[in-house]
Amino acid sequence: MAESIRVLLVGAGVVGRAIATDHLLAGCEVWMADRDEAVLSEACDAVLQRTDGMADSASPWGALIPIPLVHLMPHVPGEDIVESDASPTWMVIESIAEKLPIKQAFFADVETWFSRSPILTTNTSTLPITEIAGAMHTHASRFCGMHFFMPVVGRHAAEIIVHPGTSDSVIAACEEHVRHLKKAPLRVLDSPGFVVNRMLAPYLNLAMQLLCAGVSASTIREAALRYGMPMSPFELIDLIGPRTAFDGGRVVWQSFPHRMDPSPLLPAMVKRSLLGVAGKKGFYDYADDGSRKGDDLSDEASTLTERYSRDDFGAAEIQGETQLIADMFATAMCREADAISEAGVASEKTIDHAMAGGLGYVAPDPTMTWREHIESIGETRFDQIANRFSKLKSLR
Repeated sequence: MAESIRVLLVGAGVVGRAIATDHLLAGCEVWMADRDEAVLSEACDAVLQRTDGMADSASPWGALIPIPLVHLMPHVPGEDIVESDASPTWMVIESIAEKLPIKQAFFADVETWFSRSPILTTNTSTLPITEIAGAMHTHASRFCGMHFFMPVVGRHAAEIIVHPGTSDSVIAACEEHVRHLKKAPLRVLDSPGFVVNRMLAPYLNLAMQLLCAGVSASTIREAALRYGMPMSPFELIDLIGPRTAFDGGRVVWQSFPHRMDPSPLLPAMVKRSLLGVAGKKGFYDYADDGSRKGDDLSDEASTLTERYSRDDFGAAEIQGETQLIADMFATAMCREADAISEAGVASEKTIDHAMAGGLGYVAPDPTMTWREHIESIGETRFDQIANRFSKLKSLR
């Protein structure tokens, strides 16, 4: 890279350790920190087991970090990590709780940790970058969003979200860092949900509405795969974590209330403390290694689905109609993409990259982009589906 960058990753939860793993696999050192020393230790073990890396407790110079941290180094056969004599620039990647006051307080504090001006980034999936920056005192120009997608190692893009005061040099450094991780940097405007989560919210919400309507989880999964998604929407929620998925979805539907009728299923799961893969139970049950136990919904998810049962789609008529349901998913995401483009949040090309690199989308015809596949379905088909199902008609 053009300058010596040292990465401080703050937050050793599920997403934080995934970001750390991605860095080590890309050959990047990272200092990982968390206020909970037990969580940090567990995360360190998990990252090193997956990457065959090394760790030490070396205290980095140039920064005064008041919380526990560990230095993680990639495994490079036959090579030693060489310390540079050049003064490094610290890049902070924050991955703590998805709550605006918590992030504002963190960045107001983190400014005081360094003797030289750092690059400060947040992995927020939906919170307004400009509002986080507004709580900072000295380094707001050194701040932007750097949003990674789950599973981080398997996704080949990251959103770079700037606010009006972000300096050009910081934007360039963040884009270069993302490329160093073998990902495409996606420049998007600071808007609720940015691009990937704004596209994702109506898709996941529709999947839960269909489930509560009586469409089987297996039919929904098959339809999602046929549409081009890499996994069931319910597996994706479990991977992200129901709490994180709920927080992200809430930002989108509160910002665009006319575009979504939120399913009650996700907040009910949060109230039941179903944590998804991280807690071994969500829509599905999971083994210690994160693998799904069978194809059946967990008992808790089944109970909640029955409690919030409401057939808004004529489930008996569409049960097993995987192509129809796949086209319903396409309709929901197409309408959202149109709204994103019209608002100037991102170009159609960026949305294509977001679908492929951020969500792992592959069209049924792999030579097509997401947009090309959408155009092959056609506006007439989307109008027919939207007119048939009132839940989709509201997206127009």
